[in-house]
Formats: sequence, structure tokens, C-alpha cells
Amino acid sequence: MRKRPRGTAWLMVACAISATAPAAGAQQVDPYAQTLQFGAGYINTPAAWVSRRTADSWFTLSAKDLPSFGDPSKNSLASRLNTNLALDTHWGGRVSIGASLYSQNPEWGAFGQALLIRDGDLGFLPALAIGARNIGRYKHEDRFLIGHDVALDSAGTYDEVVGKRYQSFKTSPTLYAVMTKDIPLSDYSAGGRTSMSLSVGYGNGLFREDGGLGDQYNNSGTLARGLFLGSRFVFHPSSNSSLTLLAENDAWDWNAGLVAEWRGVTIGVYGTELEAGGRDGEAEGFNVYNYTKFNFSVGYSGNVRDISRGVVLRSRITELTREQGRLRAEVVSRERRIKRLEGELASARQGELARLESRRQQLETQVQAERDAIKRATDRLKELEQSGGRPPAAKPTTPPTSPPPREP
Repeated sequence: MRKRPRGTAWLMVACAISATAPAAGAQQVDPYAQTLQFGAGYINTPAAWVSRRTADSWFTLSAKDLPSFGDPSKNSLASRLNTNLALDTHWGGRVSIGASLYSQNPEWGAFGQALLIRDGDLGFLPALAIGARNIGRYKHEDRFLIGHDVALDSAGTYDEVVGKRYQSFKTSPTLYAVMTKDIPLSDYSAGGRTSMSLSVGYGNGLFREDGGLGDQYNNSGTLARGLFLGSRFVFHPSSNSSLTLLAENDAWDWNAGLVAEWRGVTIGVYGTELEAGGRDGEAEGFNVYNYTKFNFSVGYSGNVRDISRGVVLRSRITELTREQGRLRAEVVSRERRIKRLEGELASARQGELARLESRRQQLETQVQAERDAIKRATDRLKELEQSGGRPPAAKPTTPPTSPPPREP
């Protein structure tokens, strides 16, 4: 027998707070964390929020402890963890689009959301958004996104299969509408602003379809079929970090978690199906439903345009660094060449000086010889002038004279 729904009083209190909260206006809202499998929101449920900055993006890896075998001894780490990868991008301050890989098989699906009214645009009215999940060809997914699988056939190849228990699911696409109200609890400070938010919405598909399985699919936690709600509390330990406490009912179960963020890097831990407790039996719920599960996620957020500019800048810096290294090597090489040329020039100068010195000595010798010849000629001329033209008493011996130098 399905347990009686709980949480109606909590929902009434949430709506009352939302109606009396002051309008956020143009105040900046803390970014919402990514859900375990799709875009911005709480744990499994969406929030009516889209980043004001175009090209803001989130990349998230999450995992759910989901054993594949009833016998615990057969469950390795790979068989226990069902992993999920999701990329969410926001554009124009009004639209978000993304895609998700559901498991290691892998199945995949697109998702998106359109923000019709931003919180504060119409006075105290909350934000309103419509969206879609599991857009694609995997139509028989359950809420854990394990409806499609692969099997090894006799030929040794893997084929996509849908288990008999999942063939009645029709969850592609899943459509929803959600309202979200952000409630500031403090003024802005150096660390940031403390705030909380409340959301309520309705959806079909993943939020409503049980594939005719009834209590085997879910035996507690549903407030009303297709109705989901969520809340968060955000505070900032420092200017670069935040802690977010989350609580929700995802139309099937009650979930809670904690997300820590530092400079765009997020780590989250969550407990889901908290009202279900431990397993009642190995066969009940096909070993995956109606018991509390542990989940975790890691992610990174940034702006695609800023990242691309950073990549271009890093590429330019790398190019300039390489050019700088090349120029330094060229300077070193040219300095070595200059030293070598200076050595050759010094050697050449020394050789030239030695040659010039030899030539100088040769010319000085020739000049001195010419001077000696001039002196001998001058002395003979004086001797002749003093004799008055008389012949000498004895035939003088005429000293040899050097021929006059040729004019150059």
C-alpha cells in the first residue's frame, strides 16, 4: 500500500513566505548548482533561473550508488555507480540549453529551459520558466535514466535493448513549468549575501510516469503526481566560496544535500529517497527503487567566451614566449659570432701592422740610402768647386754613385 503523502504543510509555508517576500528586483542572484542529471536547479528538480551572462556554462560529473546485482558480493565499484555527464550553457539571459550522457552505455538526451519572467520583473511575483528534459530517442527512461541498456548477442556484438519492465515508460520529451522565488536574508557584504529560495513546479514524463509499476517503482514520498518543489539556503564563508544546503521533493522522493563551491569548482554530496529507509528485500523494486541512496557530484563553471579568450591569450603568450626564446638564442648566436669576428679582426690588425712595419722599415732603409747618396754627391760637388776646375794631382778614384731614383 502506498504511504500517505507528506509535506503539504511545508508547501503551504513555502508559498506564504514567497508571497510576502520583498521583490529582488535587479539584485544579483547566486548561481544555482547543477542537478544530478540535467541543468540548473536543486538535486533532481529544476529552478526558474537563467544566468544573465551569455555563454556561462557548467560541466558536471555525478554518480549514484545504484547496485546492479542483488547479491552484494557481486557488486564492484563499476557496477554500483551509475555515472552521468552533463553540459549546461546559458544564452541571452533567458535561455539555457544542454546535453547529458546518462550512463556508461551511453544513453544521452538534450535539455533546455526558457525563462519567461525573471524574479522581480513583476513586483513580488516569482520567476517563471518552462523547460524540457530527455529530448532524444531514448523514450523509455525511468527517473534514474536506466531504462535503456546494452546486451551482448550471440555474434559477440552489443545491441541496445529495453527491459520488459521499462517498455511502458514514455518520458521523451519530459515537459515542465516551474516558479522560483529568491529571498535575501542579509545585505551584500565583502563575502557575499546570505539568501534562500523556494520553487514549485509540475511536469510529466520523468516527474509523473511510473510505467505501470506502481509501488515497485515508488511506494512513498509523492505529494501529488507530477508536483515537485525545492528549497536552498546559500551563505558565503569567503568572497570566493559558497555553501548551499538543498532540500526537495522531486515528485517521487524527499532528497537533501550540500554543495561547496570555490572559484567555479563545485563538490556536492546528496542523500536521495530519504523517506524510504533501507532495503526491505532483495527482490523488491528490482534492487534499485525504494531505499535511500548516496550521490555525489563534481563540476566546473565558467564563461565560454572568457575561456576562449583565455585560450587565445595563452596561445599568443606561448607564441610570444617561443619567439622570445628564439630571439634570445639568436642574440646569443650573434654575440658568439661577433666575438669570433672581433678575434679575426684583431688578428688581421696584428698581421696588417706587422706587414706595415716591415714596409716602413724597408722604406726607411731606402730613404736612408737616398740620403746617403745625396750626401756623397753633395760632398763631391763641394770638392769640385773648391778645386776651381783644376784637375787633381792624381786621378781620383770616382766613388760609385747610385742611380737616381725613378719617378714613380
